[in-house]
Amino acid sequence: MRADRKILLLLVVLAALGCSGYRSFREAQIAERRGDWDQAVLHYLELVDQYPGNISYKAGLLRSRIAASQEHFDRAKKLHEVGALEQARKEYLQTLQLDPSNQYAQVEFEKVLESLAAADGSGASLSIDDLKARTKAESGGPPVLNPRSNEPISLNFPNKVSLRDIYRALGQAFGINIQFDSRLRDKQMEIELEEVTAQEALEFVMKAAGHFYKVLNETTIIVIEDNTQNRREYEEQVIQTFFLSNAEVKEMLTLLRSLVGTKNIASNDQLNAIVLRDSADAVKVAERIISANDKARGEVVVDVELLQINTSKMRELGVELSQYSVLQNLDQDPPLRVSDLEFLNQQNWEITLPGFIYNFVKTSSEAQLLASPQIRISDGEQANLTIGDRVPIPVTTFNSQTAQGGGIVPITSFQYQDVGIRLELEPRIHHNNEITLTIQVEVSSLAGFNTEGQPTISTRNIQSTIRLKDGETNFLAGLIRSDETSGESGVPGLSDIPILGRFFSKKSTDKRRTDLVLTLTPHIIRRPDITGDDLRPLWVGTEGNLTFRGGSPRVESEVEGPFDEDDSVEENERIRDLIRRRIESLPQGLRDEAEPELTPGVDLVPATAPSDPFADDDGSDDDDGSPRGLASLPGGGGLEDRAPGRADPGSGELGARVWGAWAAYPQAGDVPVEVVDAGVAAATPPVRLSLATRRAEVEVGAEVEVVVRAQAAAAVSHLPMTLRFDPGRLEVVAVDRGDFLGPQSVASLLSDITRPGHVMLGPSRLGDRPGVAGEGDVARIRFRPLREGEARIRFADAAALDRELGEMAVAREGLALHVVPAGTLPPDEREWEPPVVDRPGVDRQ
Repeated sequence: MRADRKILLLLVVLAALGCSGYRSFREAQIAERRGDWDQAVLHYLELVDQYPGNISYKAGLLRSRIAASQEHFDRAKKLHEVGALEQARKEYLQTLQLDPSNQYAQVEFEKVLESLAAADGSGASLSIDDLKARTKAESGGPPVLNPRSNEPISLNFPNKVSLRDIYRALGQAFGINIQFDSRLRDKQMEIELEEVTAQEALEFVMKAAGHFYKVLNETTIIVIEDNTQNRREYEEQVIQTFFLSNAEVKEMLTLLRSLVGTKNIASNDQLNAIVLRDSADAVKVAERIISANDKARGEVVVDVELLQINTSKMRELGVELSQYSVLQNLDQDPPLRVSDLEFLNQQNWEITLPGFIYNFVKTSSEAQLLASPQIRISDGEQANLTIGDRVPIPVTTFNSQTAQGGGIVPITSFQYQDVGIRLELEPRIHHNNEITLTIQVEVSSLAGFNTEGQPTISTRNIQSTIRLKDGETNFLAGLIRSDETSGESGVPGLSDIPILGRFFSKKSTDKRRTDLVLTLTPHIIRRPDITGDDLRPLWVGTEGNLTFRGGSPRVESEVEGPFDEDDSVEENERIRDLIRRRIESLPQGLRDEAEPELTPGVDLVPATAPSDPFADDDGSDDDDGSPRGLASLPGGGGLEDRAPGRADPGSGELGARVWGAWAAYPQAGDVPVEVVDAGVAAATPPVRLSLATRRAEVEVGAEVEVVVRAQAAAAVSHLPMTLRFDPGRLEVVAVDRGDFLGPQSVASLLSDITRPGHVMLGPSRLGDRPGVAGEGDVARIRFRPLREGEARIRFADAAALDRELGEMAVAREGLALHVVPAGTLPPDEREWEPPVVDRPGVDRQ
């Protein structure tokens, strides 16, 4: 009785385990149909742990892992585009955990890690490029001229004077001691130079006089007559070693010998380095050439899908004889003698008649050959892929050496031939994100054997050169081969009788069809790091005198040198100069010195550079309460009073920025309006982004909601933007989506608030839906003030894109909040109540 109970208990446990496995499998299938691939992976992992030998569960796990990996990869790329690096890192990491073979995701993951390390300043060990940049200013060398003053001067000698007097005048103007070579002959010449620096003045005068100079110390130079002998005697020689990271030494040696003409050059193949000895100018030119050509090759990942479908049908129907002959012979038992011939009769003869074989056979078969590799190839290199078998092919040769008996000895050897799929790819990456692929595909199979037992191999080849965009799929199909064979056999005469002849004949048909489909999808995962400096021409003087014009290595210049200022300072100086020139170009009645008569309620204040208000080292901004920018002028005056479409002289890269008038908002103070366009400034931008809040005064610690509003005269599909604020005064609590681009089913909002002082938003319409025009809220951001004073929120960057990703001009308005001590405001003014805005007639679907 106890044994029966144990058996019953075991059966119950097994039934429960079976039900549990079936339940998990059903949940996995439901998750797959719902598109919840993460849950499907979890269910399949549980099933594979319980039933490790079940092939169906393993296949489902592999399928769901690939789908989940692709879903996380798409999400990571979107986050990467909007600058949400930390969230993108997590998604890329999950992508690689699900599918470690995704090389594209691995490359993008490394890019995110590099960006995060650069933002935190916590990079690991320095690379060779970082060491090159660090030692560029630290390396010892000859003294560099450091003029006491580098302010531009005008040098006018309309009448001929001594060259030595001109040099002395330059020395007095810039605080330079000038010595002369004993063999230098004085000349008389006139010269006029306007607004030149110390370096420019020295270069111009010495080029006109046929001289050159050598720096003795930071404030002293010696002037020498320019000829080959003096160059060899005075010009300093420099030895520098260039470590190449990507280029080949032999190719770089040929390049330098051809362009620089240097003779003192050697190579170190073990370190992939070049050692050069020449003048400072020649070494500087060689450095620029090496920097422009030592670039990593581009790389491409090609997704290949090859499908071959073989279909065969065979039918045999009818009657056939075992042999189509009648055999008659004599009985050989006992042996027949000549003396027995007269006694032969019917009993001594044997006749063999054929038998009947009834055939009713029909066969049908289908076979698929599928290959889906992912190949990573360097630009200009060839990749080979072979999937299949190696079939031995017998090859017989005859030895001419005479063996015993005078015969020739045959020698048989075997050659192995690849049978299956053979793929050769060679990519060429173009600078417009297109790839040229040279492809050769060979699909072979074993078709059968001939009468001698030799294998017959069926082969099909494709050779082509195609040009595709990044991510574009090329579909090649229609390579169809169809073979049909029919045969008939039977008894002559009898098989020709109508109807009855079918009982004495056999008919057979054999149909074979093969279809080949090939798809190729290239993805560019690495491009050569070509910078703006690589695209600029390099001025190297004349053929007889090689010089470096990008900043003399003998003089501290503004182009290169260890005492250069930050780019932001230079940009602010250019902005101030630009605004100063614009104010000078205004009508006389609008200038400061004219004391213009303005409309009541409008104050005119000087315009300042749009610098970052949080750029101070201590992180604080000015609390003097003074308005910034230029107030709105009646009649469309101010900085917008110029011919439309005309670029400002000397603006350079600032020509894309047009600073408009300020609008006076009682609830938000004076906030600048910036119109940004990729080319010429638009008078009325089609998209306007602004920040709004119910009250500009808020207490410390109380939450306040700021609404990002959009007004679009044209259809908008994407509005990526970045808000900046002082993290010492405000912190972000939460970000909620708005309804401007539509409900959650047709629009999404990606946000990143992990970086202090920044809010990155990426609102977009989903799919290929048309854009939205009108007015509405893009997002709602809740801030918490941290200390008293004025807290400004501005747009650091913003763009408006249509459905085809075309850019539109954007006007941006920031916001200023006045933070007061806690308990100052009445209770009814401390909380934010979102307004209900009804905008009928705007379709958001």
